[in-house]
Amino acid sequence: MNINQINRENNVRDLGGYQAKDGRKIRKGVFFRSGGLYHLSEEEIGALKDQNLKYILDLRADYEQKRHPDPIISGTELIHHSNTVSKFGEQIDFSPEGMHQTGEAAVEQLRKLVRYYTAMPFENEALHALMNAIEQGKTPLLFHCATGKDRTGVAAMVLLMALGIPEETILQDYLKSNEYRKNMIEAAEQEFHDQIEKSPELGTLIQMQAGVRKEIGQAVLDAIKEKYGSYSNYLIEEYGLDRSRLKRIQDMYLV
Repeated sequence: MNINQINRENNVRDLGGYQAKDGRKIRKGVFFRSGGLYHLSEEEIGALKDQNLKYILDLRADYEQKRHPDPIISGTELIHHSNTVSKFGEQIDFSPEGMHQTGEAAVEQLRKLVRYYTAMPFENEALHALMNAIEQGKTPLLFHCATGKDRTGVAAMVLLMALGIPEETILQDYLKSNEYRKNMIEAAEQEFHDQIEKSPELGTLIQMQAGVRKEIGQAVLDAIKEKYGSYSNYLIEEYGLDRSRLKRIQDMYLV
């Protein structure tokens, strides 16, 4: 089995091949993103081992890591660093009851979710851990959360940003989670079809629970530009990645 044969619902993918603004492309076999590794079969874990991973960055909260620990992959260092946005996340009910609301309750839930996602890129220790790892050459590296679409999606945005990948491509990568999780999205929409007919807001929540939405991904990118004016300023102010340090990173991973 190779990595492309892993069950697509686990959202495992190589970020290699994306073209940067200068025409170079991200080296393949260096950066991987995924959902929770505890979902993988022995054969699928073997496919990851074949990638010669050196580091795995687990973006999940402590309680998630304890409940479903990552499998041990020999020769790989496991880095636990939860994606810290709790000051907004604690205000949101992510349970099925919270994500299956209708009417005004659904509208309020959506408002909270937008605030939650657009806070992720800022003062986020897990993203600092990711950027430190890539600058220090800790690769091949896989980073993941529970589903590989939200926390992992924002982390991938920042990584691709640092490598000089155009915004359009960054957003396309974010939306790929819908391709990988298509069956789960369709099953959820079918299950709640009648309720969604009466409350379109519920349909939006269902989509966000099982997949991702373009307007959320764009809102994250817009929040960065609104606060800092540009991605370059964001990378400098949040991570200290000035032009010379970015060039060094890009020279390491672009060909």
